[in-house]
Amino acid sequence: MSQDMQKDGMSVGSFIVSFGDASTAEGNQFAGTLAETLRDLDPTIVVDRQRERADTQDFGATLAVMAGTAAATALAKGIAAWLARNSGAHIEIRREGEVVLVASHLDSKDVPRIAEALSRKP
Repeated sequence: MSQDMQKDGMSVGSFIVSFGDASTAEGNQFAGTLAETLRDLDPTIVVDRQRERADTQDFGATLAVMAGTAAATALAKGIAAWLARNSGAHIEIRREGEVVLVASHLDSKDVPRIAEALSRKP
């Protein structure tokens, strides 16, 4: 967790983003481009790539995302923009093991629904 988020007392949302039925290669590509998109949109969003299996040499096809509550809309916009550019991609977002969003084929009109799903308390 970011030290700045802890010091400022911001409520932090922590999410795990995975890419459904994507192959390992596709998942790695999706993870890299989504991480870049989110970091470019809002530098307060912390994104770390994670490997699903320790015995592989990939960079990680799963993302761990931490964001303050103020960044929920930026996070939603980033996800919608990324999905619009990656048609056919399917993502699943979990918080504390619970699925909060399963999505594909989204665009900017879906941002309010994504932000609502990400902002709900577990």
